[in-house]
Amino acid sequence: MSWDDGKHTKVKRVQLTFDDVIRSIQVEYEGTTLQSQRRGTTVGTKSDGFTLSPDEYITDVSGYSKTTFSGDIITALTFKTNKKTYGPYGNKTREYFSASAPKDSQIAGFLGTSGNALNYIDVHFAPISIIPKPVVPDTKPGGSDTKPVDPDTKPTKPDGSDTKPTKPDGSDTKPTKPDGPDTKPVDPDTKPDGSGKTGLIGGKGGGKAFDDGVFDGVKKITVAADEYSVTYIKIEYVKDGKVETREHGTIRGTLKEFSVDYPNEYITAVGGTYDHIFTYDTTLITSLYFTTSKGSTSPLFGEKSGENFDLKGENGGKLVGFHGRGDTALDAIGAYFDVPGKTRLTGGKGGNAFDDGVFDGAKKITVGADEFSVTYIKIEYEKYGKVVTREHGEIRGELKEYTVPNYPDDYITAVGGSYDHVFTYDTTLITSLYFTTSRGFTSPLSGEIRGEEFNLKGENGGKLVGLHGLGGTAINAIGAYFDTGSQGGGGDSKPDGSETNPGKNDLKPDASGKTGLVGGESGNTFDDGVFDGVKKITVGANEDYVTYIKIEYVKDGKAETREHGEISGELKEFLVDYPKQNITTVGGSYDHNFSYDTTLITSLYFETSNGITSPLFGKKDGENGENFTLKGKNGEKLVGLHGRGGTAINAIGAYFDTGSKPVNPETKPDDSSSGTNSDSSTQKLDAQGGKGGNEWDDGGDHDGVTKITVTAGGLGVEQIRFDYLKNGQPKEGPVHGVKGRRSYDERFEIAHPKEYIVSVKGWYDSSNVIQGLEIKTNTKTTDYFPSPFSGDGTEFSLEVKDKKIVGFHGFADSGINSLGAYFAPITSKTGKKLKAVGGDQGAAWDDGVFDGVREIHVGQNQDGVSFVKIDYNKGSQTVLGDGHGQKSLAVVETFKLENPSEYITEVGVYYDKVQIEGRGVTLVTSLIFKTSKNRESTPFGMTGGEYTELKEEGHKIVGFHGKASDWIHQIGVHVAPVTN
Repeated sequence: MSWDDGKHTKVKRVQLTFDDVIRSIQVEYEGTTLQSQRRGTTVGTKSDGFTLSPDEYITDVSGYSKTTFSGDIITALTFKTNKKTYGPYGNKTREYFSASAPKDSQIAGFLGTSGNALNYIDVHFAPISIIPKPVVPDTKPGGSDTKPVDPDTKPTKPDGSDTKPTKPDGSDTKPTKPDGPDTKPVDPDTKPDGSGKTGLIGGKGGGKAFDDGVFDGVKKITVAADEYSVTYIKIEYVKDGKVETREHGTIRGTLKEFSVDYPNEYITAVGGTYDHIFTYDTTLITSLYFTTSKGSTSPLFGEKSGENFDLKGENGGKLVGFHGRGDTALDAIGAYFDVPGKTRLTGGKGGNAFDDGVFDGAKKITVGADEFSVTYIKIEYEKYGKVVTREHGEIRGELKEYTVPNYPDDYITAVGGSYDHVFTYDTTLITSLYFTTSRGFTSPLSGEIRGEEFNLKGENGGKLVGLHGLGGTAINAIGAYFDTGSQGGGGDSKPDGSETNPGKNDLKPDASGKTGLVGGESGNTFDDGVFDGVKKITVGANEDYVTYIKIEYVKDGKAETREHGEISGELKEFLVDYPKQNITTVGGSYDHNFSYDTTLITSLYFETSNGITSPLFGKKDGENGENFTLKGKNGEKLVGLHGRGGTAINAIGAYFDTGSKPVNPETKPDDSSSGTNSDSSTQKLDAQGGKGGNEWDDGGDHDGVTKITVTAGGLGVEQIRFDYLKNGQPKEGPVHGVKGRRSYDERFEIAHPKEYIVSVKGWYDSSNVIQGLEIKTNTKTTDYFPSPFSGDGTEFSLEVKDKKIVGFHGFADSGINSLGAYFAPITSKTGKKLKAVGGDQGAAWDDGVFDGVREIHVGQNQDGVSFVKIDYNKGSQTVLGDGHGQKSLAVVETFKLENPSEYITEVGVYYDKVQIEGRGVTLVTSLIFKTSKNRESTPFGMTGGEYTELKEEGHKIVGFHGKASDWIHQIGVHVAPVTN
């Protein structure tokens, strides 16, 4: 049934009923005497809602929906106002929608369709007609302040600040006496209330009230202070990816900045002092400092004088806004901190309440269950690197343990299970529990699924950081805390202008290609963002550390330059033959510098895609401190740098191009492609099947699939596990989904590498759970399991021409909702990589696997082989290989094969340790090639030292790999079986 409430002055109240879907919505509006109508049905098991204050209005409505056999249904709704967020109400599924009011407008009416549930919802917009109430500073817990601030204040500057003009040089005369003398400071109410807002600390009545409200986070803070007090503060907030600035006070005295590597790092504490200033007969903020989630502390702004204060959010929540009072100086200050997400309790009402609070994460959970219910739960949390244990209930029945794999890289994101009325005890208890991780792993089911099912999740896949509930001799009810992005080190350290510990070495790039920072915690944050590539890097370094870096990027064919640090010491340049050549590695070292009591980058070097290594900038590698190497996951090119610096480079990180490797799932491989391009890369097909579930991903970096275990039950395919071969070694995959009580298994064995999966077919019905799967290999095809396709449902297929499946991903909850796959070229995985021989110096290179070798070009100097370049066959095309090493002044010699009838069967390698620039270096000194026509090349280089033959009986050489700098240090081969 369609309905339309029309447009009104403002929404007054919203009431909803819901269970796993939204059953009804009822909205009361201001400016009308009409009775509000319930839209939908009242059968929802839960009822909740909210009432807006007179100066509050709705700015955004978002939610989730799912498609059933009877049509679309709204499953969850969230409402945002100009003050806070209400919800989510209901159950989040995969289809997301939202409606946001335009600027200076509000949501003032709803329309939609409904029956037994809410099927569709839309909104009416109207101008905002609310006059904001005067701000009343909250200075004491439960108390109010003196007179409210007059809303008709002086006009502000266009940027929203309310400062008075100052002299051009930033200096000013002494401040005028702040408005409203006061003699007593405010009692420091430093704990945040339920909304995350702390009380004000500082002076009681002076200055004009300000309230920035709540943002996503803080990037940068600028503070001015003179000999008396903090005079000015400027905050650069982030909201929906955009920077918004707020300023308070008057610029006077010394200006200092503090930048945060947001969102990787965020402010978790605001500290400082306040004191009565007799010169002005008022209390002012005399100093400020800030502590971040990584434990670093800003410089001290101002001078410590008077009473100390320390504002922190609950459980390490991040700073998201300021409020306070100020005019010619900063009189008082307070803060907003992000509140971690706490779910409601699910289950019964009996038992004693427990609340573990919030930790950094959960590493291991032990659950006990008997024939009636879950009786016991033990959680091993982590806090600041230490394990903290909490236990609830009584140990009875079967105990099962679940350790989170690869914690902290993987973590629990959902708590699922069921609850039911147990007539033996005449009470409602938790009857089953299971846990799902960020990578899609699912724990064993503890207990039996009986009664109502539930699934507790945080916003945006937030990790589980705590549990609360009810329990005694069993677990009556359970709820959870999920990290909303605000967890991290609380940081009790005080500012002293120094830091002694290097930053966390998060060397692996994330999904966007951005690595963590390595080095120290000091300095101003810089972030160059992402470009097309790098042409040239100039580095300055003295005898102790790297002082300066200048990068010439390329963007849309044009050069763009970025500089960081200060030029001092020796300057060196490194040129790249872009776009033929790309930087793929950033290496170096960092160490604590005792002269400045801080950690700095002490050396840098760069490696390229063809194995060339730059000069070392700074101290000799490994001389002092910690070494680091930043690389993309699959040899991607460097496209940007970020870090921290001032008069030197304190820390550095990198962006690597993640868009240069994957293939569009809609694109078919093309045999005419050349080089190590998309045809030799892994291709990911999106998950196919029903909606819903938690995402999981086994990855696509395997050699192949060796076994599939499918568990079937009443729901359909309830659980699945894939076993793989990775780097020649067996790898048992994680379990996805939940195995029911009356389920049974079917196993499919694949004799890899002779046999491999080429496609998977499946079908699903209105339950959104897969009902049957068919596995096809290059040698056989299975029947549908567990159920053949009946025609009443939807079929899907995962297949890419000339490629095999090397990994799976998908969505699962209590069953398998959908399935996707990673595909790799069949030819690229049937080859075998023989270990390289020679020395360990130089940058690694690998041409990959081709059909055969056409020509080999070898250059040499007086020390050994200095350069190799191999041209290959790929189908009917010639692929010109990259050069490795450095071309010498001597003529490069070439060895040609008679294609396609001739191929290389063996490579003879001489290698030896030679003295170069006063140090011993192991080089390849000579190469000899033997072919299928019993031809043997003349030795390229000097035959001396160790000798090894690279070959495999019945195979031909189809690719080369190794290590190189100005010489070839190491060489190896790829081989493939010889076929007719």
